[in-house]
Amino acid sequence: MVREILFGQRPNILLNKMLDRSALNQRVISSNVANVNTPGYQRLGVSFDEVLQNAVRMDRLNFKRTNPKHLPDPNWLKNIEPEVVVVEDGYWNGINNVDIDREMVELAKNQLDFNIAAKIKSQRSAQLRTAIRGRR
Repeated sequence: MVREILFGQRPNILLNKMLDRSALNQRVISSNVANVNTPGYQRLGVSFDEVLQNAVRMDRLNFKRTNPKHLPDPNWLKNIEPEVVVVEDGYWNGINNVDIDREMVELAKNQLDFNIAAKIKSQRSAQLRTAIRGRR
């Protein structure tokens, strides 16, 4: 258990996926803001949070594979990717469905998500360095 926490790749893979999602979400939000006055533009979003939550749930279950067809590949975390989707939420401003206030909130939330994932990744690296060097 301790070995998996300190040296395991799963937490790093999940953190990398969270950072990838934040980077893609930043580009999508920027596109939405840039097209706020474009007639007929469809608001875009990133579909990944549910997939990531399911990945975390599946990762916590320690199933034993007796047949390759029974359960997903153990390295399936590496294969999940965020994807851009068209958001149809019923909002219409007369030009398109982009609400600039919502985009600004999403931008702030995305920045917080990125900062949290980056901080956790940095702290994991610092803990590993401390374990290797020892504290002096």
